[in-house]
Amino acid sequence: MALVSVPGLGIAGVFAAQGFWPIFPFAGLELSALGAALWVSLRRNRYREVLSFEGGQLVVEFGSLGSGVGRRLVWPRTWTRAVLEPGRRRNDPQRLLLMYAGRRVEIGRCLTDDERAALRERIKELLRPVAPEGAAAAVGRGPEPSTQDLCSGE
Repeated sequence: MALVSVPGLGIAGVFAAQGFWPIFPFAGLELSALGAALWVSLRRNRYREVLSFEGGQLVVEFGSLGSGVGRRLVWPRTWTRAVLEPGRRRNDPQRLLLMYAGRRVEIGRCLTDDERAALRERIKELLRPVAPEGAAAAVGRGPEPSTQDLCSGE
């Protein structure tokens, strides 16, 4: 913020010294708007959606960084579906939904359409039934627990 504030106020000071003093309120208003936009952006960046695939269950946790889990869903892995729906209006982005037993929850609202499509494919892979321990050992690999943190890039 200082990298923008100091030059902006410096330029306003130069103009004020030349007699254009009304520039100071506008420079202050501009910096206030920039500060408010940064505050909103940082606040929204704290939102998290975390998907965990543990054994036969899918765990979806919604919440904010620093304040813990606000909502938690535990659904059976084999009966949960990942579906992409078109937006409600013509130019709205697609919606990525998890569905189970008539319940629906939207995930990945902060992603682009391409990222949602890629995430849907990855979730579909992870929702496949987990092989029993004996069968997994015979193949040479066991079921891997996985966690996907949406909206944070991790």
